[in-house]
Amino acid sequence: MAVRVALGLAAGGVTLALLAAMVMAMVWVAAPSPSGAFHKGMVFGLFARDDPGHTDRALAELAALGVDSVCIVIPWVTPDVHSLELAPRGDMTPSDAALDYAIRRAHAAGMRVFLMPFIYVDKVSPGVWRGTIEPPDWDVWFAGYGSFLMRYAELAGRLRVEMLSVGSELCSTETRRLDWERLIGRVRGVYGGLLTYSANWDHKDSVSFTDLLDVVGMNAYFELSPIDDPPLEELLAAWGRLKPEIDAWRARSGRPLVMTEVGYPSRLRAAADPWDYDAVGSPAPDLQARCYKAFMRTWESDPHLIGVYFYLWWGDGGPADTGYTPRGKPALDVLAQWYSGPRAGWSAGAP
Repeated sequence: MAVRVALGLAAGGVTLALLAAMVMAMVWVAAPSPSGAFHKGMVFGLFARDDPGHTDRALAELAALGVDSVCIVIPWVTPDVHSLELAPRGDMTPSDAALDYAIRRAHAAGMRVFLMPFIYVDKVSPGVWRGTIEPPDWDVWFAGYGSFLMRYAELAGRLRVEMLSVGSELCSTETRRLDWERLIGRVRGVYGGLLTYSANWDHKDSVSFTDLLDVVGMNAYFELSPIDDPPLEELLAAWGRLKPEIDAWRARSGRPLVMTEVGYPSRLRAAADPWDYDAVGSPAPDLQARCYKAFMRTWESDPHLIGVYFYLWWGDGGPADTGYTPRGKPALDVLAQWYSGPRAGWSAGAP
């Protein structure tokens, strides 16, 4: 039976806080350490495909590529940016059974798991999207969002998931520190792994609660070049301008950094608008590979970066495909080099 959560239906905060205190001693805890294995990650497109065979094949392919960490995104849908309704949707949201199976199989293959629950807004327009959510009542909105997040925090705690994102690109909420402080406290009552938040690449400075996280996260879909098919040198120069800004942001947080999403479609102008999954253009698989090369050369030796999750292992791919998957494209060889590289660990270093 489909589960539907109205954002106004939340249990009393006092009761939840009391329950959290009671179970703290029983919660699995994977305490963050100053060093550890680097996350050689990929976003695995599970979505609503409840097919164990598909999951097994995909995980086997990723393991063969050298991936040691998988991110599973969990979309729930809200009708528009002013709505107080949030619900799973049958064509997008993985079932709890499918999630359970995928997490257990990934662990059995020796992979870490990173869960990213996020909000998909059904009705969007230019400038209106997940990052501009503006409900009529923030208290009611956070109560409902908390119910959504806690559902997956509890699942993550039960299955010993290694990392959990408490939110993704919720720009308009990021200055509401007290709301996030309460919610993160509840999450820590049931989940003991690493916590992050996936900041939008162009809105990272407004995140007011980085000190409550273990790792700062970023979805890094920066514009690298406005032209259709830029050379590698131009892409490297763009990252050369961007990296000091990102380094300074990370340093202010005093936390290590994880790239929660980095990806490029294999079409012309992929370096101009890599965030736009609706954009169309002629296939350009070599440009996709070039974008990955520029990213890797820029970040391969950064001592504060604990991992990268590339977007997205989904679909058949091939040279005529213009989507994000690297399957059957030159980008796959570039990724294979990254995953097989010498970087086996990271050090958080000094702030």
